[in-house]
Amino acid sequence: MNSSVRHLERRGFTLVELLMVIMIIAFLAGLTVVAMSGFTDDAQVEATKSTVLKISRLIDERVEAFDRSFTGDQRDRYVTATLGVLAANNIQVRYFADRQGEVTPAIRFLAYKYGFRFQFPQRMVEFHAVTGGPTGTNISAAVTNGMPLQFYQRVAYPLARQQLVDETEADPTDGDINQRVSDNWDVHVAAEATAQSSDLDTIHSTESAELLYYILIKGDTLGPARSVEDEFSSAEIADTDGDSFPEFIDSWGQPLQFYRWPTRLFDPTAPYPFKPDFSDPSDVTEVDPTPDGDESDGLREILDSEREYASLLVKGLPPTPTPIGGTTPRDMMLIDPDDPVGILYTLLEDEYYKNLGVDMTTIFNEVTFHTPDTFHAPLVVSAGPDEKLGLREPNHTDGPNGIFGNLAQYAGTFAPGYGSPVPTDDVVEVLFDNISNRNRRAGARK
Repeated sequence: MNSSVRHLERRGFTLVELLMVIMIIAFLAGLTVVAMSGFTDDAQVEATKSTVLKISRLIDERVEAFDRSFTGDQRDRYVTATLGVLAANNIQVRYFADRQGEVTPAIRFLAYKYGFRFQFPQRMVEFHAVTGGPTGTNISAAVTNGMPLQFYQRVAYPLARQQLVDETEADPTDGDINQRVSDNWDVHVAAEATAQSSDLDTIHSTESAELLYYILIKGDTLGPARSVEDEFSSAEIADTDGDSFPEFIDSWGQPLQFYRWPTRLFDPTAPYPFKPDFSDPSDVTEVDPTPDGDESDGLREILDSEREYASLLVKGLPPTPTPIGGTTPRDMMLIDPDDPVGILYTLLEDEYYKNLGVDMTTIFNEVTFHTPDTFHAPLVVSAGPDEKLGLREPNHTDGPNGIFGNLAQYAGTFAPGYGSPVPTDDVVEVLFDNISNRNRRAGARK
């Protein structure tokens, strides 16, 4: 039987079919990229959460150690240093002692503040000197061009020596090491100047991140600290500005920002300058006894919007006080947790000192310390995925112009009389993706 072979005609894809296949592949690839990008962002967020919470735990340990140490001889040393600051500012020590020579509680509170500031520096300038105004008393001298002595001894010198050993494989001389220290410090100073003169969300200051590394890894003035450096990976500690000083960084390679007393985050509309008027018992530094959501009466209160903005970085803030039996309790946001009775504020407004010609605001002010009678807690902040912080950075300060980066003031805002006292919508949007040791995004307890 004859068989016939049917030849199947082969043909290629049409142009339309090829384009459809390419479009489907491109669509699926796009979905994959988006999904993978989401996974990457999530991983970076989780890694940064882990970093800031580890740092927060270590800060809490160091704070507890400081509180334990603030007794006996250690407290006496800080009290003596504080009395030296008063004397350097022509304030007679006898004003603050009883007949037995014991200093008043206000001076002990002030000494605590000075001690805490020294143990938890966020700027180099406050690390190497205790200052109370135009003059001050050094408790740790500067080595060169503002470098604090202890930072030099524990960070700058050892790192400079190791750099030279790695480069030459020889034992460097002390002169060579100090020259490298000076060179590295010049890089640091230049980098900070650039950060302060540039857009706040383009180049970030590294100084507080470097000092945070010092506090937790190299500092031992509170007694020998347990070794914690191994708890951090190379992805959490780096030198982003090329000055050879390690910094804590987030997963986007940006330095973390450390705020010791972020009071302007909680009360951005506090009066500036914060200077009580002795002749007016209800001046603008006083807390409104019956807060009504309106600050036009000139008295201090935390508005609901201010509480909401601050809660983006610190969860669990006390709610607006509710009247009980015709009396409104004091807003916990307007109480200094170190000084809940307000002894230091009383020191500022005491007419006794006014009559003696003593102005205590030259000692206790927002440049040296923080906004009086205001809640605070150590804050570590990552700018998050958008790498925009939304806050003035700790080293971006200009007290005469009401700029308090040291107190976590909102970026682009100023104290009353120098610009808008509240964050703009743009700033609030920037804050949403920030990761702090105290916000919900990081899973903080409080």
